[in-house]
Amino acid sequence: MKICFPVEKFEGLNSRISEHFGSAPYFITYDTDSKEAGLLYAQDLAGDDSCSPAAELARQGIDIVITSGIGPGALNRLLDAGLYVFKALTGVVSEDLERYNNNALPALGYGSGKCDCGNS
Repeated sequence: MKICFPVEKFEGLNSRISEHFGSAPYFITYDTDSKEAGLLYAQDLAGDDSCSPAAELARQGIDIVITSGIGPGALNRLLDAGLYVFKALTGVVSEDLERYNNNALPALGYGSGKCDCGNS
């Protein structure tokens, strides 16, 4: 399974999760089978249909997105693409990955997206 975290700056698993999914310049991926982290650039995920990376994340094999803030439009596009979305609680990739592994992150569903970052 592949998990994805939107981040502002790449610092491996110590990266801080971006406050706003839609404006994150990078996405850290984590493969739960190989235990390897990777990096995706947001500009490489922009598809022809939208500036949202949702469809391209699905094409990249991402199964789960863990994010601090996300608007309802982006959330719905991720869900429509078949991804599961969870709310980050600590804002650090390694800590929220551990929380996910312990089933301690809340799942986000249709109608629950909210952006409090001022960049809506």
